Amino acid sequence: MSRMPRPHRSRLSALAALTAVLIAFGGAAAGCSPPAPTPTPSSADAGVQVWIHQQRGDEQRRRALVRVKNDSTRALDISAIRIVDDRLGGAVRADGGRVAAGESFDFPLVLPASACDGGSPDRRWELQLADGTDRTGVLTDALGFLGRLNERECLEKALATTLQVSWHDAVLPASGPGVLPLEITPMGTGGDARVVAVQSTPLLQFGSRTTRFPVPDGKTLVDVPIEPQRCDPHVVQEDKRGTVFALEVDVDGSTGVVDVPVSDDERGRILSWVAERCHFGG
Repeated sequence: MSRMPRPHRSRLSALAALTAVLIAFGGAAAGCSPPAPTPTPSSADAGVQVWIHQQRGDEQRRRALVRVKNDSTRALDISAIRIVDDRLGGAVRADGGRVAAGESFDFPLVLPASACDGGSPDRRWELQLADGTDRTGVLTDALGFLGRLNERECLEKALATTLQVSWHDAVLPASGPGVLPLEITPMGTGGDARVVAVQSTPLLQFGSRTTRFPVPDGKTLVDVPIEPQRCDPHVVQEDKRGTVFALEVDVDGSTGVVDVPVSDDERGRILSWVAERCHFGG
């Protein structure tokens, strides 16, 4: 199969410079992919199996992969792929391609916003073939990520009607812990919501072995202490979620976790600060 997704290019000069430092320090690390999912796909055609999955690095880009496994004796010439899932805000279409007999291929697609109206389950896939025929089946989520995505995004929507939560610019000293201010602004809609705690990231903690920072109830500006959690150049170089903080929230009695990343500029500053504090390249 010749059709492959194009690689993503970073636009942050700070991250580009940091990558050069890390290569000089320890060499470029090879990318790590999660193990292949082993679901039990459903299909109307026993020779064709289809399921959806997601790699960790695709979460922030809202990208997912539709795997088509062709166990038949003939190649599949796919014109288009259509995915329907009641947890998504609409049907999703992806370009197709040829999948040879006995082969599998992952077709990328971009996920729409989650649907939060609690409709009846409707989960299916459709392959539109070049010969005018279709293959259809029940959609299998190999890793269960769509359910988690829907719960998180619907909780975020509910939270946004009551509170506005954002990070200010970090204070990043040459020694001692940094400070990342968290602003919590009530929206005046009368809902009952609060931020309960901030969880650490793979890159940052709140003190030695401190991975959870409780947020005082009622405060609108909270100084969250941060320090490097791991001085491993490969962890920094391959960072995907090191500055995406999971906030534990309570919205009208429903509890869960929402992700609140820092801005792209702050991400570059923080990664460079971690590199300096860990003496990478020095």
